[in-house]
Amino acid sequence: MEQDLQEHNAHENEADGYLVGDIPDALGADDGTTQEDLRWAISYEHIETTTMVQNFHKSLKHEVALSKLRTIFETGASQKAISRLMRRQSIKVDDMFLHDHDDANLAWRAMDHHLDLVILVTEAVGLHAILPTVDSDPTYTFKLDLHHPQRQWRAKHVDLGFDPSGRMMYLGTHYQEEVWMAMVPRSFVAVRQWGIDNRRDNMAHIEAVTTAVTPNQFCMMVSFLAKQLQSIGFKDIYMREEYPRILSQAHIGHEAEEKIVHEMRLIDVQKLHRKIAQEYYRFVANAPDEWKECRFLEDNAPVTISVRYGQNQGICQRGDSEVEAEHWQRLHRYARVRTLTVALATHIQCVPVAEWGNVDVEEIIREHQHGIFDSPDPERREMIDLHHHDLLDERNMEVNVYDVNGFRIPRRIAYRDDGVRTAGMLFKLRDLHLLFETHDIGDEDGFDAERAPTPHYLYPIACLRTFGQFQAHGIMSCFFPHLRRINDKLSGSDQDGDSGDEEDRAVSLAMYGSRQIIEPVFSQGYNVYVHRVRAQSRFHDVQRGMITAAFAGTHVSGGPDATRARRLQELCKISLPFDRYHEKIINADVDQSLRLENVYTIDVFRLPIEDRNGRAIYQKIIKPLTRMWAHPTILETVKRNVVIFKQDILPQVVEWTTYGVCEALRHLWEKHKWHIEAKSQVPPYIVEITAALERALNFAHTGNARVLSKGLMDPLWLSLSSMLDGLPCVSPLMVIQTFNPMAISVHKSDWPISSKSGYPEIASRRSFTFNYGHDHLNAYHAIFHIQLATRKIPVDFYPEVSDHPSRLSLYIFHLSFRVYEEDVRSMVRDQVMISAGEVDDDDDPHAATVRTERLTALEAWLSLKSKHFGYTQSAHTNLVRTITVNPDDLIHGLPMSTLSPKSPMWFAKQLVAAAASPTTKAPFINGGGAHAVMRVAVHEVGKCLDGGQCDLEQLICQTIVTVITQRGIMHVPWARNAISGRGRPPTRVVHNVWVNLGGRPETSGMALTNIAGPSQRRGNDAAQSTIRAALTDCRAPWTASTMRIQDLHQIINRTILPDDWRLSDASSATDAGYVRDTYVWVRNRYNGSNPVHQTAILLSIIFCAMLPNINHGDPPRNNTSLQSTDAFTKSVRASPWLSPGKRKGLSARPPFITMMSTFIIAMYEPDSPLRTHIQSNNGALGQPWTKKHGAKMINPFNLVRLGVAYAHGVSIYNSPKFLAAWSLLSTSEMKMYHSNLIRRLKDLPYGPHSALVSIFGETIADTLGRENQVQGRGLTRRREDDVDDVSECPSKRINYAA
Repeated sequence: MEQDLQEHNAHENEADGYLVGDIPDALGADDGTTQEDLRWAISYEHIETTTMVQNFHKSLKHEVALSKLRTIFETGASQKAISRLMRRQSIKVDDMFLHDHDDANLAWRAMDHHLDLVILVTEAVGLHAILPTVDSDPTYTFKLDLHHPQRQWRAKHVDLGFDPSGRMMYLGTHYQEEVWMAMVPRSFVAVRQWGIDNRRDNMAHIEAVTTAVTPNQFCMMVSFLAKQLQSIGFKDIYMREEYPRILSQAHIGHEAEEKIVHEMRLIDVQKLHRKIAQEYYRFVANAPDEWKECRFLEDNAPVTISVRYGQNQGICQRGDSEVEAEHWQRLHRYARVRTLTVALATHIQCVPVAEWGNVDVEEIIREHQHGIFDSPDPERREMIDLHHHDLLDERNMEVNVYDVNGFRIPRRIAYRDDGVRTAGMLFKLRDLHLLFETHDIGDEDGFDAERAPTPHYLYPIACLRTFGQFQAHGIMSCFFPHLRRINDKLSGSDQDGDSGDEEDRAVSLAMYGSRQIIEPVFSQGYNVYVHRVRAQSRFHDVQRGMITAAFAGTHVSGGPDATRARRLQELCKISLPFDRYHEKIINADVDQSLRLENVYTIDVFRLPIEDRNGRAIYQKIIKPLTRMWAHPTILETVKRNVVIFKQDILPQVVEWTTYGVCEALRHLWEKHKWHIEAKSQVPPYIVEITAALERALNFAHTGNARVLSKGLMDPLWLSLSSMLDGLPCVSPLMVIQTFNPMAISVHKSDWPISSKSGYPEIASRRSFTFNYGHDHLNAYHAIFHIQLATRKIPVDFYPEVSDHPSRLSLYIFHLSFRVYEEDVRSMVRDQVMISAGEVDDDDDPHAATVRTERLTALEAWLSLKSKHFGYTQSAHTNLVRTITVNPDDLIHGLPMSTLSPKSPMWFAKQLVAAAASPTTKAPFINGGGAHAVMRVAVHEVGKCLDGGQCDLEQLICQTIVTVITQRGIMHVPWARNAISGRGRPPTRVVHNVWVNLGGRPETSGMALTNIAGPSQRRGNDAAQSTIRAALTDCRAPWTASTMRIQDLHQIINRTILPDDWRLSDASSATDAGYVRDTYVWVRNRYNGSNPVHQTAILLSIIFCAMLPNINHGDPPRNNTSLQSTDAFTKSVRASPWLSPGKRKGLSARPPFITMMSTFIIAMYEPDSPLRTHIQSNNGALGQPWTKKHGAKMINPFNLVRLGVAYAHGVSIYNSPKFLAAWSLLSTSEMKMYHSNLIRRLKDLPYGPHSALVSIFGETIADTLGRENQVQGRGLTRRREDDVDDVSECPSKRINYAA
């Protein structure tokens, strides 16, 4: 099992170098706190209070002694430790655990140096980074490995001089170094030729997701290298084409089953280097045009980079100087190296002294013949006579003396007892920002007096809050004077030179600006113990969130993800992560030195020519950089800013302070691990509590604020307490029962909800996606949401549904179909990308164009916010273009299953049956999360709707139908069509077979408000007789504005005006007399038995269905052909229904019901006030009427379009006069119109659709069908009884259909 752990961590084993605050990708929260927030919380101010966490800030904070926490840990008082999680606490470190800074018997040492990172960036085309200084070396080997096209450049906090995005290509290894080829801008390699280092051009950015070159670019470079290897006669390399027509690894023969790593001798590398340098530009110039389209080869050139990570090799050790210098001299040629980046680490030790011995004074004087001084400051120091200089001061502290360079001269030798090691140290974080400010550095001594404060970040350790580690994008300001002196020596500016030297410096300034030869780029400080307790990979076990991953694995079924889950679960069964940590530190000889790492970039090209070699770089740069640490101005600065723990306290203090969190995690594991054996799911609440606690534990070990998931951990107080108090605590949201039996639970009804998504907040997101993938996360999150929905339904979710079980059922399926739709989108995206990727751009230009169009349509389809499977927003059009491979098939639409079309009810029944199946089959997507989610959803909805005396499955299916209708799901992917006589029918859903859900329903669907829960159904049964009675009562009250056209047959017998016909919606006291009188007249005289009156009400309802598209365009330009009433009427009827733009007041239906019905009735009644006014005003409607009704498009033009009037001329578009520009149907024609309209409205299910066809035409009728106004026929078919207008009569048969 230990081997399994090593395999589990193998992908992280590549880098041994420790990075302060480094955390696994699985724990970096998407909503994690920033390190800047943490720095301000420690150094300056508290994080701003929000409504969610006000109670935290109001609660009392207690102080607990570290000794108290140690006692609880050592006595194993787990319940007491857990109970302490229920209060805010900060730690007071007892004096018994610390050394006094002024203790005279502490010996300090900063002479243990290590080389942790080396990066060489070359400046010219070729393999300069791996060329040694010797011409012959039988031990030399370079392993060329071109089988990692997507390998990522992972060096952090280094300045390469160019942006690595989309430029890096892994080549292999040279000894312990990785070797990379970087495609840098050509300005980068032309600095010698042009004489200007153009950093802006060098930093040109390539829009790329990763650092790796694209697959096509990788194949181009492999082809180039292979051609050069072939030309030098290297074994087993053959190129059929210098410029392969198809750029794929398979085509160029590179992706063989056996991936060969070529071991090259020095002579082979030298030959290949010369070929690359000589042939690259010719190779690019002769490349085919297709290779040059992206200009990648033309704009860039290949240089090599070598990098050695995390070696932690000792360097600048006493007595090894010449050996190390020779090693540096031999390993690399620096003549064509542009920059050298090194990470130099120094261990600072503080050791309790048992006894002091004096160094012989004469020996000190002999070794320092240039003088001994009383101060390191050359401006204020004085030379002293050591014979007469006190050794100790009144506090028994050594009186320091200094050499000519300002370094302290030890006058005593420290002796320590056996077993005594260095004390453990951490940085004091509260005032650490002072070390990175430059206000105390003068122009004459400072490295850069104008330099801004160095950005730095704090990482508190062991819940101590103000003690810990740091990272900085630069170095501490106390280094600047020393670094400047080193730079001055290298550039020669510390000496008086002749005019030629000044001219060289002027040229250098023009080429490089004010940049120094040695530039600091990064630093970090931490205790070595955190480096030593890790596993072979970057993280020790307690950082990994393994318990969360094990619990989350119970929500994974089948496949490699389930295998991974079992492996993680078995590791936890053997030993929990914090127990592994304890085993590593108990009785272990753990180094507790304070380690500080500075990263420098050395501009080798700016060094004098005689210094561009390994020996000079070692002697003049590396040694002085490490020597700086011993200077009093640096070492004393560090000493003032550290807290000194006594030996072996530091590694254990983390266990003491996190004991409560660890024991809470142990309790959760012991309480819920039975789910793993039973193969059942650990409740999401438990998974999330575990994830939050493990994140708090990780923060205690790393201080990285990114692990603190604010969405959940803020209301749990775990993140707030960790940042502001140090010790984590939990809010009342988590219930901890400490008496027997112990229990940990949560108030589920108070679980925090995301204000953005409406989903429950979780802390396990990254654990799921990192370990098991996004699909499993979606399923888990939806199941959690469903379980939470039983307690929380958004207030704006279908408020019109009054019955709670019905509303809850709708909400549960609404959440479930989110996951289903995401599964389908993912499947379509993945399969289309695979399908599109099979077309080679060079091989078939037409196919390449089609591929681009498909991918563009796919992007447009995926970008929709909702209703991906409907007809609106061009969803169907883009889906068809995405799915269809052959453009000739686009006209046929989606490739349909032989089952299609089917009704929504059929789909619902298939879905319920498939949800109960142990295997994934249609309509669920293999590998998706909807199957598991829908199984839970069906079960939960069944509990909601089960009322005993009912068909439960039918109710569930009806609920599903309502949800998919609301979500606009009009077609779904399905399994391939069955082949007769060939075994079982396929069940795996594919992206290129679909079922349309527009088939005729087996039974009439239920309206949303009629899906009733058990309590409501009992009341519904009693109310049915009332409903049936009301339907047959001609005087029963009714509402017009909410009716579908499909349901108009239900109110044909009504003889009274609807309730929403209101005089207040159409008329006011300020209206002209005849206008108001007309509305009053219609209200008082309305008779639903009158065909004209009934037609007017029905048409007003139908007219409202067109809102807001009730406007019309300008008259036709060529209207000379319109010579008859029939011609003008047909032209008007054929005019499109347009939107009036931004005009307001075209959405509410009741005013249109009142105004349109009044207009029709008043026009057809000769004695109405409106007709009376028209007769006395030469056929004009009058300005008061026109102004009021024209704004709502209630005019003669729309009466013609509705088929109840004729148009006589073009003036119908402007200010038509009655009988001149337009006229009404005759009495017989109106009766025929009414008769046909009623007949079609009663002819269910398709008669209402036919009525709309006769009024508006097929296109609009089908559109209104998709909007659920009528039951459509699918593709409208003309029948003989459908082509006639509803106004047909024996004397006149005009087809007015648009």
